[in-house]
Amino acid sequence: MTQTCEICGGVLEAHGVVPGYQAPSAYTILRCETCNAMVANPKSVNPAVYDAIYSVPGGPPGYDRNFQYARAITRVRDPMRYLTSRQDAFWGVERALEGCPGKRILEVGCGLGYLTYALRQSGYEAIGIDLSQDAVEKAKAAYGDFYIAEPIEEYALRSEARFDAVILVEVIEHLEFPMTVIEKALDLLAPGGSLIVTTPNRSYYGRDAAWTTDLPPVHLWWLSEEAVMTMGKRLGCHTQLVDFAEYNARFPVLYVYKSPTESMFDEAGKLVRREILPIALARRLGILQESYWMASRAAGLFSRRRSARRPTLVAAFRPTFSQARAS
Repeated sequence: MTQTCEICGGVLEAHGVVPGYQAPSAYTILRCETCNAMVANPKSVNPAVYDAIYSVPGGPPGYDRNFQYARAITRVRDPMRYLTSRQDAFWGVERALEGCPGKRILEVGCGLGYLTYALRQSGYEAIGIDLSQDAVEKAKAAYGDFYIAEPIEEYALRSEARFDAVILVEVIEHLEFPMTVIEKALDLLAPGGSLIVTTPNRSYYGRDAAWTTDLPPVHLWWLSEEAVMTMGKRLGCHTQLVDFAEYNARFPVLYVYKSPTESMFDEAGKLVRREILPIALARRLGILQESYWMASRAAGLFSRRRSARRPTLVAAFRPTFSQARAS
């Protein structure tokens, strides 16, 4: 039976099978020949996987940096500068905010809350929203009462607040229906506002690349630049991709993530993926991310690379008609 791409309406074709993030599941990866998006089949969120992720002290590989940022953010003099130098997604968000007409910001999928906190320290009137009550309680305890535990669909229905920017950092790839969530986020914009979205960039790897992002059901989508531009067009938005040439010159890409060939957790939720001892030790000590940052910064002193692309894609959606309702 032919399956259709929810983003562009193109035909989805089987592109291979990958293990699930938690054993014993497996997923067929479907690829759209039209917009170059990939999607996992079955396409469904499994909350138990996230419970397993957040039960690992300090976070499993790939999630440990979130815990590191949450710990470090209150100890640095300039929280936003700290985040933008450590992760390209945050730099892209800051760049996209340069066109923001005001200071009111909603971060959707705020997790542990450190970006919302950094934005507030930079003078923005930022609040964060997340599905996880546990994450929101941790954010409130660490940074203050600026967080709400609620799905964006419910928040958009009940709230009259309108924002100059709505931000989703590494969120849409986790969703069953990203178009629906983006549409709800657009409803929360004030006139002239922007929806800023970051997600792993399939276009960086070329059209024939296999699934090179987190295993399903953690990531259900792997989106290309064409797919994101198509989303914006369908929703009546002017869409602009952030150019990473300046960032690439300062922080060259030294390591390209490759999806593991085995599950991260066993059926009981126990972490089973193993790393070589130096990497595992650096991760346990909380210095792995800092080591990568220092190496990338050093490489930037000699780099002449001016590519506009990174493994992360950042897009700003600006409505061109009536999604943005009056404040």
